[in-house]
Amino acid sequence: MNTTNAPSLEKRVENALLWIRAHQERFWTVTGVVVLTVLFGVFAMQQHERQQDEAWTQLGAVQSSIIQNQFDAAKKSLADWNTRYGTTSVKTYADFLKADLLYKTSDYATAAQMYAQLSITGRPAVVQPLALSAQISAEEMAGKIADARATAQRFIDKYPDHFFAASAYLSQARLAELSGDKPAAAAIYERFVILYPQSPWTASIKTRLQMSPAPASPLAH
Repeated sequence: MNTTNAPSLEKRVENALLWIRAHQERFWTVTGVVVLTVLFGVFAMQQHERQQDEAWTQLGAVQSSIIQNQFDAAKKSLADWNTRYGTTSVKTYADFLKADLLYKTSDYATAAQMYAQLSITGRPAVVQPLALSAQISAEEMAGKIADARATAQRFIDKYPDHFFAASAYLSQARLAELSGDKPAAAAIYERFVILYPQSPWTASIKTRLQMSPAPASPLAH
């Protein structure tokens, strides 16, 4: 098959991300893990490079097992996949599925470690912020509130214009509340209102801020 004019893998990923950005209000309350599951399902169906067709097909079967909560089958299939296709460029997505599988089987700490690694080494590079977003959710579920809060801040610092930045702000505010840091949470919510005036959550956040007690300091509510 002639792939000379076929769009590159990175271009396919970018196109999928652009679609999500255009519909980002649907995703702001969904964890990165769920979005990634949908996103990589799209990628798996879109890849037609001859030498990787079988790798994508087998990875799609793994994903199907995860979606159907057939976790033992998914784990075995992933192990087999890595033996056969672990050196292909598809491996980043296999690693994401492995992290998703760990997340769905409640091994949040290990999932967070995998997402953290993918946020640094994942290829193409557009995958890295998705991994960092998923890491926030995994760390929170693992009870590592301080770590999740730091990861959310790292996401905002590194990807301030990413379509997941709004979700990172909301996560950061919630994590600040869980830490008992209400002044910081209020400040984050206030910044969110300024940065995302059209988001579906801005009105409720404004109401929440207005109903808060009078501030004891410039940041407290």
